Amino acid sequence: MDILLTKKWASMLMVSLLLVLGGCEGDDGDDGAAGAAGAAGAAGADGADGADGADGGNSAVNVAVDVITTQANDLRGVTYSTVGANANKIYVSGHVGITDATRQVVVGRLFADGTPDPSFATDGFLELTVTAASGDSDDETSLGITELPGGDLMVIAQGLTDAVNPEISVYLLRIAPDGTQVAGWGDADGKVEVVFGTANADNATFPGFATGARPEDKAWDIRTDPSATGDRVVIFGIGSAGDGTRTDQDRYIARYDISATGATADASFNGGATYAFAGGAGLRDNARRGMVAADGSIVSAGYTDPGDGNEWVVLIKLTAAGALDPDFGGFSGSADIGAATPGIAVFNPYFDDGGFAESYAVGMQSTGSIVTVGYGGATATTATGSSLGYEVTVRQDVVAFRVVAGASAEEDLSFGNGGELAIQSEGKGFPTAEDRGRHMVVLPDDRILIAGRFGGNAAAFVLTDMGVPDTRVFGDGVIELPNATVTSQFFGIALSPDGTRVVLTSNSNDNGARVVVVKASS
Repeated sequence: MDILLTKKWASMLMVSLLLVLGGCEGDDGDDGAAGAAGAAGAAGADGADGADGADGGNSAVNVAVDVITTQANDLRGVTYSTVGANANKIYVSGHVGITDATRQVVVGRLFADGTPDPSFATDGFLELTVTAASGDSDDETSLGITELPGGDLMVIAQGLTDAVNPEISVYLLRIAPDGTQVAGWGDADGKVEVVFGTANADNATFPGFATGARPEDKAWDIRTDPSATGDRVVIFGIGSAGDGTRTDQDRYIARYDISATGATADASFNGGATYAFAGGAGLRDNARRGMVAADGSIVSAGYTDPGDGNEWVVLIKLTAAGALDPDFGGFSGSADIGAATPGIAVFNPYFDDGGFAESYAVGMQSTGSIVTVGYGGATATTATGSSLGYEVTVRQDVVAFRVVAGASAEEDLSFGNGGELAIQSEGKGFPTAEDRGRHMVVLPDDRILIAGRFGGNAAAFVLTDMGVPDTRVFGDGVIELPNATVTSQFFGIALSPDGTRVVLTSNSNDNGARVVVVKASS
């Protein structure tokens, strides 16, 4: 499968628009007689399209769908179905409503063309109230959704436990394929609490509770465990420290067994406890997306600020038993975050130039190496230059890195620009110089597709398997997808089961949520 695009476009695509972009096809125009096949990848004259297949092995790509739904204002959770009659449909989760008082979690199912499937919750979208209390920006939101082997859905959501003593907690919701909550599952409201640092029942023991301090939790991702014989999910998130002393933010990885009536912490994972990471006492640790490999091993994306305002990537890899993987990472460039520890990789190649690096998502290539993407700064904004050859950072830059399979002494220096890649729009005349990587998938040929923003506009980025921009895609590897109605960046991404389609979804916007499907075929 190749993604090969030959022409920039900026106007809003509608459902009916099908833009075919191929290695040997010219720009769209009046159809002329079929031209003779040219050399691999060579563009023909406008309108004189050559016969399909004579493109030197490059694949065609259809940017097939670009739709806006007003049934949601945020759809950061997205996955493809693989089960039964719903296989290859798209599941999404997020929220609808633009105020704390009106916001609700939404779960939806879409056809391949991005339109709602009316066989799910009567109109394609199910609205849910997680808890009765309201009044927090993270209340009644969802960032992740996954499908169980039997076809039911598990959704992570945040809910405010008490309006008087406000505290955000994480909950699991179980949804049937018909778009209804599974009867008899969870508590009376159909939810199960996911415990990170402090359980709701123990909130009064949280340090400073009597004077107003409250634990705050947030789940960033949920993945089905493909190695389990039953229903099991892994949840990635952040929350207040649970050691009874600190109140700073830690990272958490929880594994839960799903039964017919509820969910419980998996006793075979980390001694039955949620795995917690604290990168130095008092430091603020951030988790983002994660992945679960076929063997049950787990990789968590995230980052930590060692106290100087410049974040460092912190990747964590656990075995299927929930222990740090001795064959991963084992290096640290920041003693403030922690000493070199097998199972953990800590790095920031931009540190010498005053820059930072945040890890938002991870993926595994066929070699077993781990790729991570996010955003950062190739330099400080006050820098006079870059030792790595970049422009001085004005706003955030897209960043990408790789850690090879097995123990290593540093990030993979053969990847990208000598161990790192920064993508910048500085000086190119875009609305802003803001570039962000929010999520990623690894394509079947080991290339990397990143969802995010470029020059202030929604965009996707295609990298080769070695981490440099795939110049067959618009010459710079960037697919620009601005939209005048929903200006939000892409925040969710999923790869279809057959590896031929990628769906991109947007984050919060008052005008609705956006779904874009890129279809690639060999």
